[in-house]
Amino acid sequence: MVLSKRLKSIAGLIYETDKVIDIGCDHALLAVYLVKNKILDYLIVSDVNQNAIENGIKNIKKYKLEKKIDARLGFGLEVIDVHTDTVVISGLGTNTIIKILSNPNLKQIKKLIIQSNNDHFLLRRFMILKGFYISHESVVYEKGHYYINIVFSRGKRKYSLKELRYGPMLMYANKDYYEFMLKKKHAILDNIPKYKLFTRIKHYKDTVYLKKLTK
Repeated sequence: MVLSKRLKSIAGLIYETDKVIDIGCDHALLAVYLVKNKILDYLIVSDVNQNAIENGIKNIKKYKLEKKIDARLGFGLEVIDVHTDTVVISGLGTNTIIKILSNPNLKQIKKLIIQSNNDHFLLRRFMILKGFYISHESVVYEKGHYYINIVFSRGKRKYSLKELRYGPMLMYANKDYYEFMLKKKHAILDNIPKYKLFTRIKHYKDTVYLKKLTK
């Protein structure tokens, strides 16, 4: 099977010792890839949407992996096993991800691989407050879009506001991404009315710092 570059980048962050649940699994393509390529012997996939789970089950049955991939209908951490220690979430917005992770079962999780659609500052800040640190960050470009992978591991580290906003590991290693972000920020500035001075100043400060990251 052919896996998208975006999903394959997530697969590369999963180790054979991880006890994984893929939350918001959609068609369970990542899970099928992980098992077929012998990265994992078993994992759970879950989704709150009945149709999504049914689509996932179709693919699981197609590759005869019913004994290795357990598809469960439910909201995120509510359906994990006592052995689950690794969470994968991709294709969702940060607000939804925070709702999913605001669950007492988060206490048993040691590692999270998250590919959020937006607001990475809010995501980083939330996870740090929950007792995790950033052990990996990377950017994947596919079909005109940039995707950010962040791995959170159990433990504590201190970060500056700039590190939480721009990524402590991304800040010095991904000029192309920050050039893209700078263009987006300029477009936002162009559409903010001049009378909204405070908002313009806030976004202008972002452009100044983003320029530094592109050098």
